[in-house]
Parts: sequence; structure tokens; C-alpha cells
Amino acid sequence: MLHALAKLAADLQAPSRAASASGVLEDAKTLVWSTAAQHGERMLVEGVVTRSSKLSVHHTNWRSIVSASDLLGEHPRHDQKAYRLGHRPLGRGGQAEVYPAEHKSTGALVALKRRRSWNVEAVARMQREIEFGQLLMGDDHIMPVLDFGLKHDWFVMPLAQGNAEDARLSLLEDGALTALVTAICSALEAAHGKGWLHRDLKPANLLLVDGRWTVADWGLGRRPRGDTTFTGRTKTGEFLGSEGFAAPEQATDAHEATACADLYSLGQIIGWARTGRTPKHGAPLVPDEEPWRSIVIAATQMKPDARPQTAREFLEIMNARIRRA
Repeated sequence: MLHALAKLAADLQAPSRAASASGVLEDAKTLVWSTAAQHGERMLVEGVVTRSSKLSVHHTNWRSIVSASDLLGEHPRHDQKAYRLGHRPLGRGGQAEVYPAEHKSTGALVALKRRRSWNVEAVARMQREIEFGQLLMGDDHIMPVLDFGLKHDWFVMPLAQGNAEDARLSLLEDGALTALVTAICSALEAAHGKGWLHRDLKPANLLLVDGRWTVADWGLGRRPRGDTTFTGRTKTGEFLGSEGFAAPEQATDAHEATACADLYSLGQIIGWARTGRTPKHGAPLVPDEEPWRSIVIAATQMKPDARPQTAREFLEIMNARIRRA
């Protein structure tokens, strides 16, 4: 059965050439998932991730996405009509929804995120997401933006094979969790080096693309100091982020948060991965076992200046604890 699903997944990723493309795009991922679910298995597109008793990650199709031309060729941009959407969204939130889509000219399968609201914050959030996704387009661990609407009402990104929530059982393995944390630190080092903060790190925003972890959804990100378009948008005393994963200071003055706020979130992600519990606001989710216990304690100190201050420092702490364990 899994062999047949692997072939189906590969067929779904092959460039579409005829009217059958609309059938393919009915939602390739859901088709594979639902078929596998009938047999107690789950498989994500391209055979990169499979689940039986647990989900495991295999680097079967590694390629770095350097530019939009890698997937979309040199065809004109900024036209949503260039994409054929699947019938069902892959995900839907209060402000946006994500659909599987096909670039009509090249047959490339991508994900198209479109805004559902015209309120000021929704527009600003997608604008930030588009801006950052283009700023670090060539980074292996940051989800790139391949195309977008000039009104900041939609954008296109590579089609992910799953997120960290799907892979949680796999992350009980030290090697798998170390790889995830290393990828996040790489993304944060690049972002923080440009003066950006994410401010919404959580498992759902960590996406697997062609066998590597990427950090996505920078809509709540903060631009470099001095480059923010409207500093009053993030109000003092107003919570920003995802409860439990967001640093405590994001409930009091998220605009003044520093890089170590993202590192607090990373500590909570590790706690979530090791315990399977959802974190609560201001309560570090500390695993029982080393080396992860010490790593989470270091990252989730209540006082920001007591935490690792950079992604590189976080990585050094993690590697030192692993060697000591």
C-alpha cells in the first residue's frame, strides 16, 4: 500500500500538462493523507515524511530554492490568475487561508496564501510576511515568497510536506529534534542579523520543504528598529503571539521584545516536542530528561537578559549539553 502511495505522491508532484491538473489540484496532500488513513498510515507528498507508529523525516529530495525562477520560470509575476487553485484549503485562519495551487505555465505545484480580511492589521501582517519572505529568499531554512499580489492580498510559497505538529513523534528522537532546533537557529541567526524578530514561533509555523525544516509565517514579525511603519500598532499591555509559546514580555510590550524572545519560544517548542503537552503562558515547559531539560531551563528564564541572547549562543549551549549528556 505504501509503495502505491509513494507512486501516487510522485505523480502528484510531476508537472501537469492537461485538464487532469484540476483533478490533481483537488488537494494532492489531502488525497494522499485520506487514502493512507484508511490503512492506518499517513503519508505526505513526495514521500518525504511517513507515519506508521511514528512520523520520521528522510532527506530524499533535498534541493535549495534560490529564486522564484527555480519553480516558476521567467514568466510574469503578480497575477493571481496565473495559478489554478485546489478546491479545498490546506488551512484557514481568521485573516488568511492557504490553498494548494498549480502555476499554469510551468505546472509547478505550490501553496497560495490569500488574505480574507481588509482590516489594517491583516493587510500589515501579510505585507510583513511578503517583505521578509523576499528579503532572505536564498536561505535554506526560511520559507521564501515566490510571487505576490501588489496589494499584498496573496502570495505564493513552496508546497510544504507537513509541519512540526505532524512530526512530533519523530521529534522524540534526539537526532531529529537536534536537526529541527539547528535549522530554526540558522533561520533566526539570519533574521536577527537583519534586525527582524519573528515573535510567533510555534510548531505550526515550522514547515518541512523538500526534506529540510523552514521557519514560516513572519506576519507578526517586527522590522528592524527605525524601519517599523507604525510603532503604535503594537500597543503596550497588548498580548502578541501564540499563548504558551510567546515570551512573557510579549504580553506587556511586544514592540520592545528582543532576539531572546524568539529563543524563549524555541525553548517552549523543545518542551512541547519532548512532553507532548501544550505550554501555558509564562510557565516553562521543562522536560524531565537531559540534555533537553537544561537547554529549556536556560532558554525560558523569565528575565530576558538571563536567557541566551543570540541564536548562535543557543546553539552553543545545546551542543555543549548534548556532548555532556
